[in-house]
Amino acid sequence: MENTTFTQSNYSNYYNAFQLSLPLDLGVKIDENDEVVSFLKAIEGVNLYKYLKRKGCRGRKGYDNVMLLKVILFARMIGIESLEGLEKACRHDIRFMYITQEQTPSFMAFERLMKDYLIVDIDYIFFDITSHIGNLMNIDRSVQYIDGTKIEADANKYSFVYKTRIINARKKLFMKITDAILSMNMEKGFNFPYGYMYCAQEIGYITQYLMEVMVENDINPIYGKGKRKTEIQRWYDTFLEYYMKLDEYEYWLNIIGEDRNSCSKTDHDATMCATKMDYYCNTGLSRPCYNAQIAVSDGVIVNADLFQRPADAKTFMPFMERYNEYIGEYPKYPMADAGYGSYDNYMFCVKNEMELYMKYAMYAKKNEPRFKKKKFDPINWEKDKKGYKICPNGYTFDKYIGETHNDKGAYLSIKQKYTSESSCEGCPFMEECCRNKRHQRILTKDVVLEEFYMTVDQNLSTEQGKELKKQRSIQVEGAFGVIKQDMKFTRFRRRGLQNAKMEFLIVCLGYNLKKYHKYRLKQDKKNRKIQWKN
Repeated sequence: MENTTFTQSNYSNYYNAFQLSLPLDLGVKIDENDEVVSFLKAIEGVNLYKYLKRKGCRGRKGYDNVMLLKVILFARMIGIESLEGLEKACRHDIRFMYITQEQTPSFMAFERLMKDYLIVDIDYIFFDITSHIGNLMNIDRSVQYIDGTKIEADANKYSFVYKTRIINARKKLFMKITDAILSMNMEKGFNFPYGYMYCAQEIGYITQYLMEVMVENDINPIYGKGKRKTEIQRWYDTFLEYYMKLDEYEYWLNIIGEDRNSCSKTDHDATMCATKMDYYCNTGLSRPCYNAQIAVSDGVIVNADLFQRPADAKTFMPFMERYNEYIGEYPKYPMADAGYGSYDNYMFCVKNEMELYMKYAMYAKKNEPRFKKKKFDPINWEKDKKGYKICPNGYTFDKYIGETHNDKGAYLSIKQKYTSESSCEGCPFMEECCRNKRHQRILTKDVVLEEFYMTVDQNLSTEQGKELKKQRSIQVEGAFGVIKQDMKFTRFRRRGLQNAKMEFLIVCLGYNLKKYHKYRLKQDKKNRKIQWKN
């Protein structure tokens, strides 16, 4: 009898294949209110090929640079940060597939674009796209709200190098070198010159001469436990150590430069800055940072740059010069907080026909009730009809005794010195008033700076000034809040000033593109309401 084997299952197989369907154009699948629609409208009027024209090369043509830049900007607009994230989005996100025309560039294609093109032309690209967005949104560039913040660099926060520590250590080393040269000259009969300061090259010549003496006398350097060095080798090792240490000091001082006081060993361009809050202990902590400056007009970042100086006051003039270089004009109303109110910045504004609306250090504090109680502070003293200060004891400080000149800044400043005809020795408030142990109180007066302060007070007391003060805290600080909290940009991913600057400008472009997207949705909503009413 023949046996029959059944190979088929007793249940049905379901057909799960996908059917090809129209449309074949991916743009039809994208909603009209999507971010990519606003993005393409925002950059369609900007000619990016003049900056990203591919260099002639042999072999495969490669991807279009403008297409790669569009992917980078749109990714930053919607919150994608890493290059690996860009690669995945180009393979799986329909919006990126529409921008790339279904090409799939790898993360190295984006890295090459940044390294070869963007790091050079990112400034021109930023201002061209920002200006085009500003024209679409009809922003008023004559009013700019300026502020800065510290953004942490991609560096180890404990790899700090401070100029003051190096200078103090080098002074002590100079004393050791002088003592060593004197002792060696007396013991060995040499005639090496000595002084108060040395460079590494000078000590290197001494070290080289000692090595030549060892070679002439057939002295082989020996090291290790239980081995006794010759006297000349001990001097050679001593000066070799001095040479290496001096060379290290000179290396770091050259990196730090004259304008900075510190740097990081991991990122030499980063400067150690006092940040506001530490994540673990909620206290201030010095970290390697860059000082990021932005200028906002009607919610759009119209100017952005990175600086290595922690203080904001010295960044204002180069920041405004940068805007004038690329746009060809200065803003009429630059509005900033008290950190920018200095003599040089006010003179710069007057020279370039900009109105004085920046606060100064004592703008708010001088009106506080607690500060007004300090009767020995000259700011709280009354003035006579000629403008001279009158102390709490009734002495008029109208005796001119000289002046001081300060030419260290961008502009020359002159401070006049005044004292009182009456002696302060018999004054009952002398101990509290003359704290510098002088028998006569001396006041300094900068006439030009006081006029600047009066102008600022008048401008900020008007309705326009009050509105500018309110909008500054809303717009520029709000922009930093969006960048740090919403866009999660609190630390750089690249090292070096130029690389970090490129990264920051791309972030600012992403912010502006998000701003235009919200603006377009509002305008479309208004237009639909008008059409519905009609």
